Amino acid sequence: MAESAKQRVVRSGIGTMAWLLVPVAVGINLVGNLIAINLKLPVFLDSIGTVTAGILAGPWIGALVGLLTNVIAGLLITPTWLWYAVVNVIFGIVAGLLARKGWYSTIPKTVVSGLILAVIGMIVSAPITAYVYGGVTGAGEDFIRAYLYATGKTLLEGAITASAITEPLDKIISALLAVLIVRGVPRRYRAQF
Repeated sequence: MAESAKQRVVRSGIGTMAWLLVPVAVGINLVGNLIAINLKLPVFLDSIGTVTAGILAGPWIGALVGLLTNVIAGLLITPTWLWYAVVNVIFGIVAGLLARKGWYSTIPKTVVSGLILAVIGMIVSAPITAYVYGGVTGAGEDFIRAYLYATGKTLLEGAITASAITEPLDKIISALLAVLIVRGVPRRYRAQF
């Protein structure tokens, strides 16, 4: 007898709750970034939903949220987002893997998880910022990069240094907010992920 679509989804480990989480988490990413932009904050707040999805539903749903966030924002807001999709996908995967190892169980571990994501963000995004966008992306940290360039830093040095200043704060805040969101989800629903 042929296997139903529902049976295949359940067997693959991605259930209905995980699929329902995807648009909510994408929305969290977009709203977080909108707040950061409107308040001219030197952080992005565009991966809160990605980390939340990774914690709740695992690395692949986290990666999907990261990808969809950047594709949707790249098509509707600014194409700048498209180049950074790889960064948000990696955040989702790493957040999911860290969650499986219990790295979001305490505040200190959550902070360390945020720092791990920050290092990844610096390594992956700095070359994109420097070489694709010439060091200027229109984000809140542009003023930091502009100062660094004025002091003689190269494009890559400026991008890395600016990321080293902003990424830890951004990712620690994102990880802490994601954990708060996860803890706000009733246990009976968390168990369904």
